[in-house]
Amino acid sequence: MPGPPRVVVVTDRSGDRLPPGAAEDVARGWARTAPHVRVEAHAGHDGGAGFGELVAERCGTDAATHPVVVPGPTGRPVPAVITLVRRDGTSGATAYLDTAQIAGRHLADPGLLADPGELSSAGVGRALLLARELGAQRVVVGVGPLACHDGGAGLLRALGAGDDLADLPAVRRDWADTQLVVASTTEASLLGFHGASATLAEHGVDPQVTQRLESRLGELTDRVNALLPPQRDLLTGLPRRPERVAGAGAGGGVGYAVQLLGARTDTGARFLLDELGIRDRLPGALLVLVTDVYDYTSVHEGVVADTARAALDVAAPTVVLGREVSVGRREGMSLGVSGSYAPRGTEDLADLAARVARTWTPPPPPPPHAPR
Repeated sequence: MPGPPRVVVVTDRSGDRLPPGAAEDVARGWARTAPHVRVEAHAGHDGGAGFGELVAERCGTDAATHPVVVPGPTGRPVPAVITLVRRDGTSGATAYLDTAQIAGRHLADPGLLADPGELSSAGVGRALLLARELGAQRVVVGVGPLACHDGGAGLLRALGAGDDLADLPAVRRDWADTQLVVASTTEASLLGFHGASATLAEHGVDPQVTQRLESRLGELTDRVNALLPPQRDLLTGLPRRPERVAGAGAGGGVGYAVQLLGARTDTGARFLLDELGIRDRLPGALLVLVTDVYDYTSVHEGVVADTARAALDVAAPTVVLGREVSVGRREGMSLGVSGSYAPRGTEDLADLAARVARTWTPPPPPPPHAPR
């Protein structure tokens, strides 16, 4: 006999726009109207600010938080937290770094952000070393927009690569036994029209500054490619340029530096689907995505887009609940989103869920009368 209908609620906790417990509130609201349905509550994140905090929250007693002090983007000491997770049945521990705590844009004055070439990623390198000292065999580095824009050179120097990066090959060998993952908010490359320097224009940085920073990053990659000659593609015979890899531009090049150490890269949203076991819950369920603002950006990247695509892959229907909705059904159809809803009047998200549940999970019809 098939079980009761199942609803999987996933909230977008990126940027702390939705509070802890929002997924559980929406799940209770849905169950209030549809008690015949099994409702699960989950939370996702894009890998930016708040990434480590969410992992600690969702992993519960498996997680421990370790306060540390590391250099910020200007060199001044800043507090940060390393989240260390030890799961039963797995070997070793995984450390999660929230690089926004270490080198976030809020840690530098606006004048420095207007020309961030001298801001450093060294603190991220120091946090990597501390994570390994805590016993982590695997380190997940959450990377979103950061103040630093040094191509990750400060990070590599903090790991012992030297001022001219001459010891970079030795550093990579030193980290070969540590599994590294970059969980980034962007899939931008390091260089190019959509690279790290180009995206600074979104923050109001002058084009002349972005061009100068692009040239500086180009010089850095030339140096790196001389020290670590790129492997060649088996099909084309052309070198695989690490500066062109998706996610290399994350955090002004922090993604690039960690990739040079052997890290694999994924978006934070896709990574957490597997890391927190959400993807396995989608087949056969109705996915209810909950976000603050459902807009043009949501359709293209982040938790809403990546989770909806995962549901589409297994033919699971999706609806979106948002405090604000500015995307029509046609735009959402590309993700397999069947409907989107915003609160009416004084409704909160839990009340909205209770209302939408009437449409998407109506009560089953009463059993037919037995013949007399």
